[in-house]
Amino acid sequence: MDAADSFAFLLIFILLTFGTVFLIVSRYERQPALSWAAGYSLAALGFTGPALLFWLPVPLMALACDTLFIAAFFFYGQALLEQFRPEREADPGESRIARYFGAARFPGMRIGVAVTGFVAVACVVLVFGRLDLEVLVSDTACVLLLALPLVLCARRARHWLEAGLLVLAGLVVLETVLRNIVMAVLLQMPRQLEAFAASDYAAVMRICASFFGLLFALFALASVARDVLVRYRHAAECDPLTGMLNRRGFELAVESRGGPAGAVVVCDIDHFKRINDDYGHHHGDRVLVVMAGLLTRYLPANAVAARFGGEEFVILLPDYDLAEAAVLANMLRLAIASHAWRETGVDRQVTASFGCAAGIAADRSVHECIARADANLYAAKHDGRNRVIALAAPNERERPGAE
Repeated sequence: MDAADSFAFLLIFILLTFGTVFLIVSRYERQPALSWAAGYSLAALGFTGPALLFWLPVPLMALACDTLFIAAFFFYGQALLEQFRPEREADPGESRIARYFGAARFPGMRIGVAVTGFVAVACVVLVFGRLDLEVLVSDTACVLLLALPLVLCARRARHWLEAGLLVLAGLVVLETVLRNIVMAVLLQMPRQLEAFAASDYAAVMRICASFFGLLFALFALASVARDVLVRYRHAAECDPLTGMLNRRGFELAVESRGGPAGAVVVCDIDHFKRINDDYGHHHGDRVLVVMAGLLTRYLPANAVAARFGGEEFVILLPDYDLAEAAVLANMLRLAIASHAWRETGVDRQVTASFGCAAGIAADRSVHECIARADANLYAAKHDGRNRVIALAAPNERERPGAE
């Protein structure tokens, strides 16, 4: 087996391997993994076409392979669009070209490029039988199918893996263009279809496709895997209803900050069971969502807030003392009490009670501080609700009174 055959085998192996891997990953992250799987699988079929379709006339075999390559690059572009799908409003600094290829026009344009490329290749192959024109037309269609999504996604990289993926997509486009210029124009690629397998162009194409295909797949797989891990971590550490941290996420966030230094505020919605009983759990959920928004709106940037379950919320305020925590808690209480709750479908005023506590040197974990804040919360409930109580622990010097 010579070097050209070795690269041909390696390329097919790489494409099939990553096509299979992405198909497996698509079980956990359907988009864009499924599109990557389709792209790499179709490209693998395109390179194995001469062996699988040997029984067809050479022009038809070439047309079938080019069709597979065009379809593969269509799915590569689709995968990029899915990987970089916007999760917020468009960036006002986005280029005019990116805004022009908006969501309304872009899918139809990409399908039009693919269909036009297929028709053009079919005319060149079946009418003229010119290999050089066939490759030029096919590669042009492939370049456009990858370059157009690349333009749209250029400003949407969220981390270095996605930035690397965009760079590699640009290198694939650049390599394809330069290869066509060098091989088709300067070195005069053979014009007959039968001579393609032994041509220098075929050897260079396989080498470049193996190198860039491997790197492209690795960055794509790493980006998809990162998204899967982030999604599952978010699901494990965040409350699905309010988007706040759950108990586990709160504990991990406190540990990452080196411990519970500061003050803790515990909040509980007053008479929440009555809201569920009188208006239904759907409206109760809406109250919880609005409550979470009100609590987080006024918190400092370094605060750690979580929904511990039911209608109970816990807030860690690093570097706050007891008096400062009580002031903030009272501001939150007033914001809740003055909110227009009728917009949530609840035609009564919703209030909340708060308990505050400051961390002390004897605390072995944040839960000891939470327990003291919880005791103050129960005192606030007992004293009539809709109030803040911030009584200091017996072994603390300062003992601020209840708010």
